[in-house]
Amino acid sequence: MDGINGMDGMDGMQQIWARIETVLGRIAPKVLAAMPPGATEEEIGTAQAVMGVEFPEDVKVSYRCRNGLPGVLIGWHAALYSLGQMVNDWRERADDAGDPPEDDREADGVIRRDISWSAGWIPFIGIGNGDVICIDLDPPTPERRGQIIDWSHEGWRARYETAGLREFLREFASDLEADRYEVDDAGNKWSDNGLPLLSLKATG
Repeated sequence: MDGINGMDGMDGMQQIWARIETVLGRIAPKVLAAMPPGATEEEIGTAQAVMGVEFPEDVKVSYRCRNGLPGVLIGWHAALYSLGQMVNDWRERADDAGDPPEDDREADGVIRRDISWSAGWIPFIGIGNGDVICIDLDPPTPERRGQIIDWSHEGWRARYETAGLREFLREFASDLEADRYEVDDAGNKWSDNGLPLLSLKATG
């Protein structure tokens, strides 16, 4: 499914994308015009098969809407991966598997602490310094499946971000609507494919 047509049955994931696109059309039309269409069912199925996972439904719905979001630094992070970028990053993370230091293994019931990296942590935003934002499909308890975590290569630790991709993108849409993002048209910052770059405004 392309774009935001139809109902998603997930408390408004398509509506969230509609909000995002509305603001981008106003403040960064070049970015909106460059947004990729939604992923096909085959592309979603292939990504899941390669990584050996089943995405939560809201993740599938989001990627049916748009297969990535170049030119936008979401939060203080980076651009939303396409499924292809997600799989490539996930493959590279296989070398990160191993045991964390003993003093970092204390269970907290939120994120697995007995490992330094899990194949069930699905990267969907790469920060560029080795850190990644992930969809957690290997949490310590089933009800936390799909939560968003921020994994740091410094200390090989992860921290909780939000309950899921829907909440993550909803917060991004709200920040866009609240004029918390600025557009760099001059190319003075890094951007994907020469697009203008959207990033959070610096706070004093």
